[in-house]
Amino acid sequence: MKKEFPNFAALKGAKKENKDYRVVVRSGSNTGGALVMTPHGGGIERHVSMVTAAVADGDLDMYCFEGTMRDGNAELHITSENFDEDRAIELLKTKSTVVAIHGRADEGDADTIYLGGKDADLVAAIDEGLRAAGLKTKGSGHRFPGMKDSNIVNRGSTGKGAQLELPLSLRNRLAKEPELLETFSSAVRGAISALDSARREGATS
Repeated sequence: MKKEFPNFAALKGAKKENKDYRVVVRSGSNTGGALVMTPHGGGIERHVSMVTAAVADGDLDMYCFEGTMRDGNAELHITSENFDEDRAIELLKTKSTVVAIHGRADEGDADTIYLGGKDADLVAAIDEGLRAAGLKTKGSGHRFPGMKDSNIVNRGSTGKGAQLELPLSLRNRLAKEPELLETFSSAVRGAISALDSARREGATS
């Protein structure tokens, strides 16, 4: 089992920001209650930052924690349940519709996107959008349920979010096939935006 930092304080004590890692926070043009994020970007999980940025696409707010070392970035992996970087926690306090993008090993399934997280409505909306776009999903019966309260995706203002685990082969395809990346990102972004808008309208009515 690979060694992992137990929390961000431990990582910060051993590594240097803007040398070994960086934090990217970007506001979208339609800033509201939505956030697309990854705690495992850069070299930690291949192409996850690219996918996160594609989903946000200048419209939605984005947060990425990225490994930037020449090699060995897997060392910077903090589990979702232990990830507590200060800027992420502060940003999440203002967000009610949260999606976290992760990468997983294929493990015999190179196509299926595993969905998890406590926000059942958001998970269902993303699931519907991805399936309508011709992509494969699985919402249960896998090892990434994302249901713990401490999971970073469930630490927004509502205490719930949606987690996507993308297999490595699919991430590699997304990096090489612009049309597929657009299909994926549009499906996810559309689901996020529609639900976030509905929630904001409901809060003001």
